[in-house]
Formats: sequence, structure tokens, C-alpha cells
Amino acid sequence: MGYQDEVFRKREQTLLATALKLFQKHGWEQVTVAQVADAAGIGKGTVYKHFATKDEIYARLALDFSQRCLEAYRRQGIGDQALASMRAVIRLSFDLMHQHPTEVQLSLHCERPEFQERLGPRFQSRFAELEVGYTRLFNELLEAAVARGEIPQVPIESVFWGIEAGFHGVMARVAAGGFGHWSTTPDMARYFDHVADFMIAGLLGASAIGATLERQGPNTEGEST
Repeated sequence: MGYQDEVFRKREQTLLATALKLFQKHGWEQVTVAQVADAAGIGKGTVYKHFATKDEIYARLALDFSQRCLEAYRRQGIGDQALASMRAVIRLSFDLMHQHPTEVQLSLHCERPEFQERLGPRFQSRFAELEVGYTRLFNELLEAAVARGEIPQVPIESVFWGIEAGFHGVMARVAAGGFGHWSTTPDMARYFDHVADFMIAGLLGASAIGATLERQGPNTEGEST
């Protein structure tokens, strides 16, 4: 990497770090590009050499956070018990989200189709690549659990829906800043443990539930006769 490239990279990292601090303090929707430039000691015009819009700053922060999380999950590896490894990954993901609520808020914002449509192909491809990485990791854990006889063979896609729903529920709770008025249990660690156990229980019971529903046939309630 040449000197100018290194200067560009460091300046970009400075802008991202500065933007994140401002977002954490003032709220990511309220902070302007001019405020980011001023706090970083960089001209506003120079910011646009790195990021064409504030949406691109959002996207980079969300992508970088998601990439760091994926790398952390992969470092967990698959131990002798695949389901235990999967639970460890799930539980780690909850802790990382809890430690980085602003990035979680940005991630939820950035995954919206209309938002990604505005970003263009370069960012869209990065989001797609990360999605592939997460799906591959989940498949590896699930296939290991099946191969070791820890769970029966299950349709991967349908099980993935349940896991994804669990993750998004926790993301929404973290992004909201906790439980609010509806719960008397403000202990997030207990909440995370319960949801992780619930998701693993879903894996264990998914095939039995699916077989039962298949035997019962489609739900015809409400159809006209």
C-alpha cells in the first residue's frame, strides 16, 4: 500500500470512529456530515471523497460491525458438541450486540431493502457477501449437529427462519434500550440466556413440529365452503 493510500485509509477510519462517537452521544439520525467533519478536523468536502452520503457512513459502520462479529463467531469453532457450540455463538452474539447498541440500531436500519437500494451495487454486494458468510456458518453448525446425532435431519431453510427471528427479536430489544414498561425482569443476561435456550430448543423440536403439522395438513380455518 502506497503512502497516499495509507493516508486515505487512516483518514477514513478517523471519520468512521468520529461518526460513531457522535452517533452514540447525539443519536445517529440527528448528526450531520458537517458535524462529523468538524469533530474529525476534516473539511466537509473531504468527507465526500470517502462517503458520498451519510447513508454510506451508516452502511460502513454496520458492515464493519457485522464483519467483526462474524469473525468472532468463527473463532469459536465447532467443539465436540455442535449444539453447545451453536449456543455459544448465539450467546456471544447477544453479548456483542448488548455492548454495541448503536451499531445494532444502524444494522437494523441498513438491512431495509429500500435503504440498500439507495446505496447502489458496491454496498449491496458487501451486504450480500456477509449474508452468505452468516448462512454458511449456521449451516456448518447445523450440519455438524445432524452428523453427530444431536438433532434429527431438518430442513435447513425453515430452521434458519426460526433462528433469524430469534436474532432479530434480540436486536430489536437491544436497539430499544431494554424492556421498557412491559417486563419486571430488567436483567439482560437472564433474557439472553433464556432466548438462547429457546432457540436451541426450537432446533431440537423443529422436525417433530414440522412432521405433526404435515400430518394435519393445511389450515383451512376461515375458508369458505
